[in-house]
Amino acid sequence: MKIILSSIFFLIQVSLFSQAIDSRKIDPANCRDGENIEYCKTHKLMNKLKKDPEAYRQFLENQLELKKIVSQISNNPSSRVIYTIPLVFHVLHNGGVENISRQQIEDAVAILNRDFRLQNADANNVQSTFSGMPADIEVEFKLATKAPNGQCFSGITRTLSPLTNSGANGQNQISAIISGNDVYNGTWPGNKYLNIMVVNDADGAAGYTTTPNNGWTSSTMGNGIWVLHDYVGSIGTSDAYSSRTLTHEVGHWLNLEHLWGPNNNPGTASSCSSDDYVDDTPRCIGVTSCNLNSNTCSNDIIDGYWTSDVVDNVENYMEYSYCNKMFTNGQKNRMRATLMSSVGGRSNVVSTSNQTATGLNTTPTLCAVDIRVERDLVCGGDNIQFFDESYNNITSWNWTFPNGTPSSSTQQNPIISYSGSGSFDVTLEVTDAIGNTMTQTFTDFISVIGNPGYPPPIYEGFETISSIPNNDWTVSNPNGPGFEVVSTAFHTGSQSVKLDNSQGTNGSIDELISNTIDLSNSAAASISFKYAFAKRNSGNTDYLQVYASKDCGETWFMRKNISSSIISTMPNTNAGIIPTGSDWKSITIGPNSFTNYLVSNFRFKFKFVNGGGNDFFIDNINLSGSVSIDETEFNQGLTVHPNPVKDNINISFYSISELTNPALELYDAMGRLVSSKKLNHLVSGANEIEMSSSNLDAGWYLLVLKSQEKTITNKFLKN
Repeated sequence: MKIILSSIFFLIQVSLFSQAIDSRKIDPANCRDGENIEYCKTHKLMNKLKKDPEAYRQFLENQLELKKIVSQISNNPSSRVIYTIPLVFHVLHNGGVENISRQQIEDAVAILNRDFRLQNADANNVQSTFSGMPADIEVEFKLATKAPNGQCFSGITRTLSPLTNSGANGQNQISAIISGNDVYNGTWPGNKYLNIMVVNDADGAAGYTTTPNNGWTSSTMGNGIWVLHDYVGSIGTSDAYSSRTLTHEVGHWLNLEHLWGPNNNPGTASSCSSDDYVDDTPRCIGVTSCNLNSNTCSNDIIDGYWTSDVVDNVENYMEYSYCNKMFTNGQKNRMRATLMSSVGGRSNVVSTSNQTATGLNTTPTLCAVDIRVERDLVCGGDNIQFFDESYNNITSWNWTFPNGTPSSSTQQNPIISYSGSGSFDVTLEVTDAIGNTMTQTFTDFISVIGNPGYPPPIYEGFETISSIPNNDWTVSNPNGPGFEVVSTAFHTGSQSVKLDNSQGTNGSIDELISNTIDLSNSAAASISFKYAFAKRNSGNTDYLQVYASKDCGETWFMRKNISSSIISTMPNTNAGIIPTGSDWKSITIGPNSFTNYLVSNFRFKFKFVNGGGNDFFIDNINLSGSVSIDETEFNQGLTVHPNPVKDNINISFYSISELTNPALELYDAMGRLVSSKKLNHLVSGANEIEMSSSNLDAGWYLLVLKSQEKTITNKFLKN
């Protein structure tokens, strides 16, 4: 019978948990002041899980068991063993900022230890009513160093999936982690690890978890915590105001309620009739700000602990205020009772045998060398910080950076720059506390592109390109199908770029990114292109955005958004598309969009987000930049004939005066200098020059006549 009941509870957990967080509607009353996400959804989840009668019956039995242990602890308040909880941070990311650094995670662990061991200095400044009451919970946290299969790891897993942005179903996010993480593809049992899912969307909440129970989550990964990446720690994507969210959620995981009782409704007067089941926390209705004068309930007498009406314990971690700084002794007893009980597998988490299984009671040793950078494609002259993410217990570092400045470093996270373009290796040797050493070379780890970039105009019809990425275009497709050069469809010529979007995953992102372009001598710039796309049905939500960067791609700003409502250029179809003629749509982004982008390392990119639609094509990308020196002479006085060119290039121009240090430069469609010729015998008046085109490939070219007095340009086509 126990086996049958256990199976029933597991099935209930899977079905209910997958449906429990099912709405993205934000309840403003459940948000902290100034925020637009609900701070915690733990009790919304729990109240939905309790709708199953049999599972709820077991939950009540579990709570009775825990209450007995609380009573035993309360009658024996002597110093107790310090419990240590093994943590695993599962970073679910889509290649964005939600892929937080190890340093940010370590900061979050340090904050948990600070808050639960009463090492936070602000606990000395609580309201006078609660002076002397902040408690050392005698619970600590460490990153696990052994995975479920016994292999060494860092306490962090990383999973690439667009489901980080789809938090309405927490079970789906767990499934993505189980099948796709970079350490161990299987379940990370919730009765062995405190699993923390770091995501970009937790169904509109900053975080949530489940309180201890044997009926729903127990040994599954649903017995963990979900938290937004920007509420983890106090550095990186987070900050000090968001840094205690995990303290709050771990409190729930250890069976604490909100101070106003088991609901997600702060500020509701009826909560004065509720209770958090802790004697030394006055009754309240909850606040979403730091109102230290809040006194919301007049029935504060609880089991004789409070003898008069007192202010609310606004500074408690289980409140919603920004000034959280304490747990009480009553809360301490309730949490420690949870760790002494088998309910929800909590006692096994802190057991000696589990400490061994998760690597907590042995000195961690070096087992892997790993490094990270924020960007692995940078411009010449940029400063790049390299981060060591080796594990475990590293004490010294020896980096080597060929072609870098400096070329070596013994810092943990050095900053390096590169002057020349190319792809360069990085080597790191690390040593742990007991003298073990490991070395690894990361081949072509960093790519450096030119600064300044190619001068405009840039014409790209993909006619002379066999594949991408290449020297002119890079591709980012963390989980999408990726852009590719094809000859099956095109606006003009015989090739275009295609995104096999119909085979992609809903929510996946694909980007086509330019090399650097030098707009520093341009008075203005504009971008035009042609694209073709069809939805499969009217409910598809695909969209296209064009971004620009004025710092070589370190930061990007959207310049054009083509939303799902207007993106289609063809009728809906489930069949594969081959666009022709009017199936292509022309887009121009005018010079007003690039006023602040006239720099030497300008870049632009196309970002396509999958919404379930058909394939996407792009062709005939054109970036034009008017020259700031005597701009009115563009295409005036400089002619090329014949045009298109077949054999020789005949160039004519007229000058009203002699030119100083004149030169003729020829650029291909991507702005690369093909040839340069000094002109020593120019005269005032008409000039004729002949150049051979035998070494030129077919395509567009830009001819530039430069001198100290002026720059004039014209373009021609080589057949």
